[in-house]
Amino acid sequence: MQRKLTFKQRSEEEEIKEAGFVLDFDEIARKGGMSKSEGFIAKWYGVYSSRQPGNHMARVVIPGGVITAQQARCLATTSFKYGQGIMNVTTRQAIQFHWLKVGHLADMMRELQKAHLTTFHGCGDVTRIVAACSLAETCPYTRMDVRKYAIKTQEYLGSFRDLDDLPRKFKITYSGCGTNCGQPYINCVGITAQEALIDGTKQLGFKVVIGGGMGWKPFVAQELFSFVPEHQILEVCRAIALLYRDHGDRFNRAKSRLKFVVFRKGIDECRSIVLENLTKEGKQISNILTAPIQEVGVPFPDRITQDDCIAPDGTYSVGVRIPKGELNYKHMNIFAELCEEFGNQRLYTTNRQNIEFKGVEQHNVPLLREKIHALGYETDEFYTIRDVVTCVGLTYCPKAVSHTRSLFDKIQPIIAKPEYADIREKVLINITGCPNSCAQYRITDVGFRGMRIRDDIGSAEGYEMLIGGTQTSFGNILGEFKEDDCVEILDMVLQYYLSVRTDSESLADTVERIGVTPFKDYIGL
Repeated sequence: MQRKLTFKQRSEEEEIKEAGFVLDFDEIARKGGMSKSEGFIAKWYGVYSSRQPGNHMARVVIPGGVITAQQARCLATTSFKYGQGIMNVTTRQAIQFHWLKVGHLADMMRELQKAHLTTFHGCGDVTRIVAACSLAETCPYTRMDVRKYAIKTQEYLGSFRDLDDLPRKFKITYSGCGTNCGQPYINCVGITAQEALIDGTKQLGFKVVIGGGMGWKPFVAQELFSFVPEHQILEVCRAIALLYRDHGDRFNRAKSRLKFVVFRKGIDECRSIVLENLTKEGKQISNILTAPIQEVGVPFPDRITQDDCIAPDGTYSVGVRIPKGELNYKHMNIFAELCEEFGNQRLYTTNRQNIEFKGVEQHNVPLLREKIHALGYETDEFYTIRDVVTCVGLTYCPKAVSHTRSLFDKIQPIIAKPEYADIREKVLINITGCPNSCAQYRITDVGFRGMRIRDDIGSAEGYEMLIGGTQTSFGNILGEFKEDDCVEILDMVLQYYLSVRTDSESLADTVERIGVTPFKDYIGL
């Protein structure tokens, strides 16, 4: 790759991108390694370097979290051949392989292509995997099946070569109703299905918010449009991507996400640019609304529960709780068989790192659960205190500073206490290994963010602990604690919450009502 010298105020990464995005992984295998420039561009092919020297991670693109039985078998085969038989479910519904050798990357990609799978655009400064509410087809509150729109959006934006070079990653998610299980307010673009009364007529469409994000500087997304007709949502997504492409910071990558564009320009100017982009491409804008609308769909809850699993056709959704989001190739092969025998020949990944079967007849539900239990997995307590999300942490990630999986294991006896049975659906816990917040620790009832704690000699592994987080009101800092102390502190937080909550309150609701200070006083901070 030939570097291009310019006098523009652009980052080193932007100069690398100007040289082009084509890599020959067979040639890289022959050389036995990648240059710095090649390692950066490899992200466009879904490939990252790993914490272990000489190893790589690859992210398989799973739009909307849908995996066919054939693809599940292919994932199992690929992980067995190239990734030590292990795969991880991510919080954006992707599948990741670790322990990949540079000489096997090309073969790994060819293996995936056999089942029409790819790692292309799994990483890099592009539209990342478009996520969707995991209950899209089965939720009783859904306005429409948003999963199909997630898949269409991935295909549509991925077809434009002028969107291959964005300032940084560009994340989109769909939710089927205002419960917002797709987490729209922490994404670059959050899209929520709506059934609206417009000019006296019920219409289906979407509310669109932009500029959300986690990382070292978190932002809550702001409303761009109150209503976009469903047939125009792909066009609007492209117009937002063009806003980002043309106005994102290409010098300081720390401030190059869309959230900073919205912060700098303001939502009104961003809206004007998006509408201008639509007009330039000959798209209709007269029926894209900004004024408040009347939503007339069925009432929806504040948060999802595990009981929301019956599809309109009477079939059931059966989930598999995947501890730490990691499973082996043998179990993935068995899941492929089970979804053919009992489901609709597909598996579905969730943003809490679990797997679901859909289309299961009621009389088959007990037998399917029995077979899943025989593999050592649980099939209940989703979206509860037992359904803990954790990033890979120091196990694989070169940016992590804590062993998130160690904390996951240590808190299990606490969250399994019978005394917390009454609050199990009122508390969610996320554990992330660094400020990048891959496990979205700011938006859950209890969030842990890995950090180093000063000790008598050097520093020790620990966490910043937040409580009371939601998508629109990030968690309050409770304190910074060593890992072992986090276990005791979590127990005390749950004890105090149990003593002061009202029957309907989540932990986040209680923190909003009384603040974080009473929790600190109870703990003795």
